[in-house]
Amino acid sequence: MKRKKADMEELMLQLIQEWRRFTKLGGPPDVLQTREFRRVVESLRVMREAFDSAPQHLGRNYFSNFQLLADYLLYYWPLHYQEALSILSELPTTPRRVLDICSGPCPVAFAALKLGCSEVFAVDQNLEALNLGARICGREGYPITIRKWNPHTQQLPVEGKFDLITMGYCLEELFPQTEKGWQDEQDAFIDQMLNLLNPNGYLVILDSSLPEKNQRVLNIRERFVKKKIPVQAPCVWRGECPALANNFPCFAQREYEKPYVMKEFQRALNINLGSLKVSYLILRHPSSGWPQLPDKDYFRVVSPPSESPQGKQFYLCGTPGKRKICSRKEELPKESRAFQYLKRGELISVEDALEKHNTLHIKDETKITVEAACGKPIPEVF
Repeated sequence: MKRKKADMEELMLQLIQEWRRFTKLGGPPDVLQTREFRRVVESLRVMREAFDSAPQHLGRNYFSNFQLLADYLLYYWPLHYQEALSILSELPTTPRRVLDICSGPCPVAFAALKLGCSEVFAVDQNLEALNLGARICGREGYPITIRKWNPHTQQLPVEGKFDLITMGYCLEELFPQTEKGWQDEQDAFIDQMLNLLNPNGYLVILDSSLPEKNQRVLNIRERFVKKKIPVQAPCVWRGECPALANNFPCFAQREYEKPYVMKEFQRALNINLGSLKVSYLILRHPSSGWPQLPDKDYFRVVSPPSESPQGKQFYLCGTPGKRKICSRKEELPKESRAFQYLKRGELISVEDALEKHNTLHIKDETKITVEAACGKPIPEVF
């Protein structure tokens, strides 16, 4: 954890320095001056209001606004980078050839490079944003290939197949829900991306955890599962999405590092963000089939802990479907003690629990095992 914190502090210094080079503003290399801080806060306020509703409020090519592009580096870039880093860490192998769609200044592409991907292509309609991202990658010693691309009017300027394609925070930008036929166009585009994957490749979709955007990702999962497209994560349940059917949210929640300047931005904007919350979906190549798991029941923890008449409880979504798990006991045996420390997003197995009305009650004999921590691959059998 200390190493991770130090890495983010060092990266934040690099982002501040790149921000100064890009804006051509002199000043200290490690902090913002008061007038600079206040101006960045105003930019972030504009972006926050737009991102919390819909990016088209800024315009489809909002990075054409020089100030928004520059100031994105100092807050949203490190957030999106850390979200992508955690989600991409769930892939079972390190992809070699990667395509990052709507890359902007490359936070998702940078995460792929950080994880060891060796050939990364970043495409976006805004060449200035791509150049900025490429400079960040280059100063950290990572090679990246950038290409300008408007997917609505041009053919993809990169040939061949990919081990990984990422679509980060771009669904509403590419396919605004205010436009007629947006869903059909979106699904056709996702089909196109799936067909560009190698047989063992993955398509990763990332977006906000806000209700409308979360529902959009859940709907994509629902439609593509019905089309027999296998899911790598987060789902281990292969049927109808219980969250979507009951209009519940389902998103990842991850710890993250907050360098000092990010804490100050959050304080100025009254943002209380104790953890990262991100909607995500990892689809496999259509021909690859669902991941093969060992022969026992697995459950994804899909809620924080809550209190109920049955005691402390978590909601689960697993290979047998939707369940709850609960216990009134303050002290649990060693075999089930993991219950006390469960985190939203972990994959667990539960053995010898008492099941009543889709609720798993912990007994003295119950065994709970964390099979995949947050940001780790599921235990596939290859």
